[in-house]
Amino acid sequence: MDEDNLLDSHPDLADPEWRKHAQTDAWLGSKKDRKQFRKQQRRAARGPRRRWWIFAVLVAILAVTTAAIVLIGRRPVQDAAPPNPTSVPEVAPVDLARPYAHTPADTWPKGLDGVTSPAAAAVGPFKASAVAAAYAQVRQAITAANLDPAVLYSHDPKGYLALFAPDQRDQLAPRLTRKPTKDEGGFDSYVTEIADGYHLLDAGPRTFGTLTARAGDKPGELAVDAKYVVAYAFDDAHPKTLTSPNEIVSFLRVDETYVVRSGSSFAKRSLGLWLDTGQSALSSVGCAAAKEGFLAPGYTNPPVAAPPSGDQEAPGYYDPKYPMPTLDGCHD
Repeated sequence: MDEDNLLDSHPDLADPEWRKHAQTDAWLGSKKDRKQFRKQQRRAARGPRRRWWIFAVLVAILAVTTAAIVLIGRRPVQDAAPPNPTSVPEVAPVDLARPYAHTPADTWPKGLDGVTSPAAAAVGPFKASAVAAAYAQVRQAITAANLDPAVLYSHDPKGYLALFAPDQRDQLAPRLTRKPTKDEGGFDSYVTEIADGYHLLDAGPRTFGTLTARAGDKPGELAVDAKYVVAYAFDDAHPKTLTSPNEIVSFLRVDETYVVRSGSSFAKRSLGLWLDTGQSALSSVGCAAAKEGFLAPGYTNPPVAAPPSGDQEAPGYYDPKYPMPTLDGCHD
């Protein structure tokens, strides 16, 4: 018998109600299969999208980390440590554009701005205005003696002498106008004169120190104690051969007392500014020039087998709050 006829003749298949339920079940089953198939498709699609999302996050993190590393690498390199305020290293980089780097003078103001004084106030019988005037006179004298190009290069002390009382001027003039001689010119001649053939860099001299007013020893005397250091940076035609800033930066330490005389107890020619007492010391200078009364850079000295020690590094060379060094750095 034909197989198709057997199916058609089956009692269940011939029942209309059974056929109706069978068609419904088939349709529902097909719908369930389609839903399951679509779920599988969506799950399969979400898998790659999730992997791409994770990959994008990793890329973003990598980009941020790389940028941070680059920014850190671009930060300026800082000095390992600030310069020692009371010494100059025997070996350190030398840069003519920053000649005071690695020296105590690296943070000092240019010119006389580093020599400071308290606000003028009355001192004994002297009013605050008189104290302010005395500070101004002393500042003029220090500038003329140690910073004025006419004195530094032309060795002309006339401007410096003009600041003093006539009687003091008469005493100083012979000393300042005579030709220096070895071991007699020296820096006890009150002014700084640069040896011929040497020049300071555009960075200019720098200073560090204080002025303090007090009543003088005699009636009518207003004293000003000046304690300061002047740093001079010299030019050099062969900077690549330098091994330390002490070869081009010289220091002059000065302790001196000025007196301003006023009142009827003094003769007219004695009224005005006087240099009462003073002493000085040198560091990192050309010793041959210093013995003749001139300032020259340290690189003019013959090479030494070992770095200098002892008094050469006394803190008083660089900081006036310390005692004046007893040796001038050029002792034999």
